[in-house]
Amino acid sequence: MAELPFFSVIVPTHKRASLLRRCLGSIKAQAVDVAVEILVISDATDADTDAACAELLTGADLYARRNGAPGPSASRNLGLSLAKGHYIIFLDDDDAWHDGFLAALLAQPAVRQGLPVYFNCSIVNERRGDDAALLSEGGADLAGRLDDGIYLKNQIPVCCFAFPRALLAGLAFDTHMRAYEDWDFMLAVYSRQQASHVPVMGARIFKDSGAESERRGVSQQSHDYNAVFDYLYVYRRHAAPTPDLSQQRAALLNSFSLPVTPDMV
Repeated sequence: MAELPFFSVIVPTHKRASLLRRCLGSIKAQAVDVAVEILVISDATDADTDAACAELLTGADLYARRNGAPGPSASRNLGLSLAKGHYIIFLDDDDAWHDGFLAALLAQPAVRQGLPVYFNCSIVNERRGDDAALLSEGGADLAGRLDDGIYLKNQIPVCCFAFPRALLAGLAFDTHMRAYEDWDFMLAVYSRQQASHVPVMGARIFKDSGAESERRGVSQQSHDYNAVFDYLYVYRRHAAPTPDLSQQRAALLNSFSLPVTPDMV
């Protein structure tokens, strides 16, 4: 009987084979004495993605091309339904892991006890395209960042968590949200059990320096307007645990000229 994986790594992807290769290469480079499965879920037909997965995945992994509208939420949900590992870790196709990450994570007592944890990351600024280059990289110590303030704002990227699979039973990413679906998902998990911090360097989160310039035609007012209603949507789905947080929510939305009162959020 095949050994069940200890870690399941869910990677949603969309026609970014070169970035996916970097992502998968960083996972395959991990030296760890437990079974690891990678689940790559593509939301589009793409020959380059097919080739990357054929080259880098093994029989222990899974590559699926799903139907439906593009977007990471449905891809992550499919990955969740197929994952067999004791722990679930999400990693976007344009991000990667630091060398030695999984071994360091596995050595943590909280992980040996089967508890949810979150870990540190680095933020990498790069330029993509014909003149691709790595511009800068800096570490982020996330110790102490996760608390009830998550009910006000998103605090930690979803790729910086390792979740026991049993803890996620019945949960799913909202496929109808325009943004903040990660935050919405993590609030649902947080309400079940709070993760503890482990001093491990995990994800390398890559930021494309050119992506900001591509959005210059969108006014800041329009961007803020959409963000306000996305925040309100999350607030209405997840009740604030204290009156003080309700007050902070209302104050934040009021600062964007949305006339709400604490009892509404």
